Amino acid sequence: MAHPLLALHTAWRYGSKPLLTLLCYTSATLAANPVYGASSEDDPGIAPFARVDYTYDSNLLNRSDEGDGPEPQSDQVKRLELGTLFDARLSRQKFSGLMSLSDTRHERFTERNTDGYAYRLRWDSEIGKTILAAAEKGAVSDQAPIQTGLVSATLRKQDTELASLTWNFHANYAVLSEYKRTETRFEGADDNSTALLNGLNRDDQSSYIGLAYRPASGSSSAILLKQSSGFFPSRQIIGPGQTVSNNFDQSEVEWLTRWNYSKITMLTLSLSSVDRQHDELPQRDFSGTNYRVAVRYEPTVKTSFDLMVAKQIVGVSDATNSDALAKQLGLGMQMELTSKLFLQLGYMPQNLQFNGTDGFSTVPRTERLKESRIGLEFQMDPRLKLGANLRQRDRDSSLPNLDYSAHSMNVFVKYEH
Repeated sequence: MAHPLLALHTAWRYGSKPLLTLLCYTSATLAANPVYGASSEDDPGIAPFARVDYTYDSNLLNRSDEGDGPEPQSDQVKRLELGTLFDARLSRQKFSGLMSLSDTRHERFTERNTDGYAYRLRWDSEIGKTILAAAEKGAVSDQAPIQTGLVSATLRKQDTELASLTWNFHANYAVLSEYKRTETRFEGADDNSTALLNGLNRDDQSSYIGLAYRPASGSSSAILLKQSSGFFPSRQIIGPGQTVSNNFDQSEVEWLTRWNYSKITMLTLSLSSVDRQHDELPQRDFSGTNYRVAVRYEPTVKTSFDLMVAKQIVGVSDATNSDALAKQLGLGMQMELTSKLFLQLGYMPQNLQFNGTDGFSTVPRTERLKESRIGLEFQMDPRLKLGANLRQRDRDSSLPNLDYSAHSMNVFVKYEH
């Protein structure tokens, strides 16, 4: 059986995800990975799905509420996604994945219209009684997230490769290892070759090796030695005729633990010592202690509450190429109102600190972001789901004319066969 902290480590990487996505994803991956069936027969599973979304956003491009720049503008966005999940098992081998196509259309900002795709192929294998190997390859081409800087990319393409190995050399101990590579490229609506736009492109590599301990109680702990690097193919513009490289290397020692305090309360904790060094931007170096704490409380089978507190480095899609040091708080609730109606609530404020300049100003930059969400889902039948989400997001920046507020409403229909 694969050690659950391998999944725990993966879940914790996405510190910049929306709160409910992060909390639900973390909770789901904390469980131990299944042992693949020993049957000699294939056990294929194919699950086609379709999803239609309609979203209204009062300030789609997160434009400032003040200043001389363009005024905030609303937009209506329609999105269709068609795809399939698949799963096949043969003895101790498992093959799984996802393939989908999407079409996104805007009523006002038509330059952001996107034909997208996504695929993920994964292979898991039990080797003997003690070793679990995995390999994964995937790609996504879809709308670029709205940037917090001065460049508006419209398309983001990401290619990812991953390989991992787990050695359960003892009933309670395992050696964990993983290597991951991600290549990210951005495109714009008018000119794909501008230096600022190309400055968003990056290649990331990360790896770790560690020792995990899982006693009979089901709680888990692990020590991971981690190494990562970021390479930016284009140098960053910091002023007229001035460019620098934002390449960095980061080493980290991380302690991960999951504690089953009781049958209804679970705590997860990450504590890490991080040393991050940039090739040419020493003002963005970071050396210190990061942490992530999450508590899940499930008083009934129909209700759960989540609390997250974190200080960690998160990725930011920005013309500065700069990841930010974030201090985050997350609150979430999930409730089954009836057998078919589900409620989700979430609130996440976070403070972002961009060490050094932001690439366009000599003033150090800090930002406070807030996002609130309420969501309802109605399960019409086992295959058809209806849903609606209301979101409010705000930004307060230390730089002038970057503050904004926005709200959005999203309704969707999803069919899973």
